[in-house]
Formats: sequence, C-alpha cells, structure tokens
Amino acid sequence: MEVEHRSKRLAIMILIGFLLIVIGIISYVVINYNDDQAEVKKRMEAVINSYDTFKSDIDNFNSIRNTIYDEVMQDMYYQTLKDNDIHFKDLFSNYKKSLEIIDKEYNELKDKCINVLHPNADANNKCEAIIVGYEEVVNTYISDVKSYNNNINSYNKWLADNNSGDPKLEEIKLDRDYIDVNGDREYNGKRQGEAELDDSSNSSDVENGDLPDE
Repeated sequence: MEVEHRSKRLAIMILIGFLLIVIGIISYVVINYNDDQAEVKKRMEAVINSYDTFKSDIDNFNSIRNTIYDEVMQDMYYQTLKDNDIHFKDLFSNYKKSLEIIDKEYNELKDKCINVLHPNADANNKCEAIIVGYEEVVNTYISDVKSYNNNINSYNKWLADNNSGDPKLEEIKLDRDYIDVNGDREYNGKRQGEAELDDSSNSSDVENGDLPDE
C-alpha cells in the first residue's frame, strides 16, 4: 500500500510539474506576443505621427529649392555669380540645413519603414512616401549643388582663359553621394548629365520629394 501511495504521489507531482511547465510556456508565448504587438503598434504610431512633420519639412526644402532656381539658376551670367556669391552661398547653406533636418527625421524612421510591413495600410503608405521622398530630396540636392559648382568651374576657367586678376569663386562643398534607398537601381531626383536646372526639373515637385497629403 505504501508503495502504491508513493507512486500516486509521484505521478501527481509529475503531473503538477508538467502543468507548471505548460503554463510557463503559454505565459511566455502570450507575454512575448503582447510585447511584439505593442512594439508593432509603437512603430506604426511613430510613422503616422511623424509623417506630417516630415512632409512639412519636405515642402520647406522644395520652397528653398524654388528660390534657388529663381534667384540663382535662371539667366546665369558670370557677373551675376561674382556679384551675388555671398548671397548664393547663403541660399545653399539654408538649403543644406533644410536637408539636414530631413536627415535627422528620416534616420529616426528608417528602421520602422525599410523592409518592414505593417498590419496597417496607412502606415505602409506613409512609409513608402517617406522612403521615396527622402531619396528624391537627397539626390535633388546633390544634383543642384553639382549644377551650381559647374557654373563656378566655368566662371573660374573663364577667369584663367582671360588672364583676369579677379579672385576665383569657391565651390560648395559636397559631403554626400547619390542614394538608392529602396534598392530599385534608380536614383530618384538625380538629373542625368548634371545639367543646369530647367523649367521641367523645377516644375516636377513630385520628383523632387513632394509628399502626398494623406
């Protein structure tokens, strides 16, 4: 009888131990699932809540670019470059600062958007717009700076060819290169041949990082 009693007690202890293990596993899965869901929700909210600010800064970037096009790249003459060098450099400085603001915002969002599929269509659409918009503004900025620097180089060559005693103008330093964020082997915003800005490039706000209202 005592042996039988011990066997029953042992069986009960084994059953209780097994149940505790099962309960522990279930609790672990539930807790992790809830944590994952909370993290997913947090990522989506970060994207949705940041979108309007990101779009506003894209709009500001485009506004500065339009000013540069109107004041700097229209009817460019060597005398204009010379007389307005400080003013033009200030415009490009503001242009760069506007991009750096977008850089910071994008860096806070990229891990929530790149190769991430949200269960919410609105978050996915905003992520796509953010990625495309960022690629376009960076490449547009680079193309614009290179176009301006081409004018500076042409002016400096003209000075040398004419043995002019006027000082050469400094190029705008460019510390970044074209990017392809979404890996489609296309560089949205980059102009072929680095030609000077023209009416078509200026009018295409979507190609220059304009985000849709949502």
